[in-house]
Amino acid sequence: MLMKNFEYIYLFLFFVALFAPIAIWYWRTRLKYLQKLVILNVLRRQQKNEYPQIFSSAILKRCTTLLYVHFGAKYRLALTNLVGGRIEKAVKLIKKQDNYLALLLMAHTNTAKAYKTIARQKKKFLQHPQYGVYYPLMAHTLFDLTEYMQSVEFLAQKKLSFKAGAYFNYISAFAYLSDGDMLSASHNASEALKQFRKLRYSPEEAQTYLLLAEIYRVSCVNDIARTMLASALKIYQQLDLKQNLAKTIAAHGMLMLFENRPTEAEQKYTHALSIAPTTSLKADINNQQSLLFLTQNRLKEANKYAATALNTHQILCNTHQKAFSLQLLAQTAFRQKYYNKTLNLSKQAAKLYLTQGNYSAYAESLYLGAEALYKQKKFSDAEKILRKIIELTKYQHHNFHTANAYSLLGLIYLHSGDLQRAKVLLQQSIGLEQNHNRCSGLVADYVNLALIEDLSGNSNQAKENMQIALEYAKQTQDEELIKLIEKRKKLSTDD
Repeated sequence: MLMKNFEYIYLFLFFVALFAPIAIWYWRTRLKYLQKLVILNVLRRQQKNEYPQIFSSAILKRCTTLLYVHFGAKYRLALTNLVGGRIEKAVKLIKKQDNYLALLLMAHTNTAKAYKTIARQKKKFLQHPQYGVYYPLMAHTLFDLTEYMQSVEFLAQKKLSFKAGAYFNYISAFAYLSDGDMLSASHNASEALKQFRKLRYSPEEAQTYLLLAEIYRVSCVNDIARTMLASALKIYQQLDLKQNLAKTIAAHGMLMLFENRPTEAEQKYTHALSIAPTTSLKADINNQQSLLFLTQNRLKEANKYAATALNTHQILCNTHQKAFSLQLLAQTAFRQKYYNKTLNLSKQAAKLYLTQGNYSAYAESLYLGAEALYKQKKFSDAEKILRKIIELTKYQHHNFHTANAYSLLGLIYLHSGDLQRAKVLLQQSIGLEQNHNRCSGLVADYVNLALIEDLSGNSNQAKENMQIALEYAKQTQDEELIKLIEKRKKLSTDD
């Protein structure tokens, strides 16, 4: 009898051993399928939100797993809601087991509320080995750039997991981009891309492609920027995300703009506007359209689109985008030679940027005000502002607006007849521009340096500087700029 019982036991264990792998495979396959649905549907829900929200495949997968492994009607209902992109019930249940995870899940639909709660316990949160990296991600999303930079610096000293490291490389790339350090920005973004690919986080991969496109565009490496945009577009098309598609198409328009292809840029912006699902994104595109018309000297249209964007962002209380609209209006006023209006608008933009800790944009707005004062021959007032920009190097070591400040200071001393000091200042600007590989800035500096050498009686050196300016102009692929420099070079040679 005992022997017969053992036979039943062995038979039972045999079937368990036979079907257990199948059951485990089914369990894991179903979990992965549910995770994909959660990621896709939360993304699609975010498309309708007027305000930017953080996104993390890692957090959504972790929340899905936590609900999936628990039995009970409440957990099943919460999981069903989460799969549909509705996170509220899931947040309540997850909060009982992991408060930080619940807050990060909530941040996918209300980043501002989650961030405010987490900020009260920032030090403790930043110490968390998996979650700490999301604090700077939220700060960056909400344009709280002072907190963002400080927390990035803090986390740089910590040992992070592979997943956390991927997000850290991503947010660090933004920090380097803001600081003007394109080499480090490219390195960190490339590392993030590799990590997200390995993790198979497609949404984050696409976002990193967009970031790399911006880095390469600013660095004048336009062919690679186009490749990055095409890769991002492909992923967003597969996911059918209209908001992200519109952003990517608009980014392509910005690239066309900087390649001096205005017709194509305008087409891209028109297409992006036609599919943009939110008024905030449409206002962002209006800002970019304003910039396009500004470069074409279509000042009435530039003013109209910037004013439209400003009105929308004021209604939505989007401080960062509001500042950009004010900056565009200031640039339009500058082109129209309304210098007092330029100074007033640029001051408003600078004040908003400073409250966010956006020192790069702050410096740009200050510089525009200094240019307005320079045009009014208020050289002393202009110099005070330019010196203030140079002082910002304590916050940003690679800010390319510092080069602009040295360049304009050089012109101020050139105007006063102090050629030697003007030359030194322009050489300082050139050194910074070369570090940032900013071709357009180098063109202007070498042209001005050529003028100084010519006034100093060094005609050969002046011609050499004009030749260098032409070489940098060719790197910009701006045909009008190239023709202008060639004409000036020919005139200087004839002289």
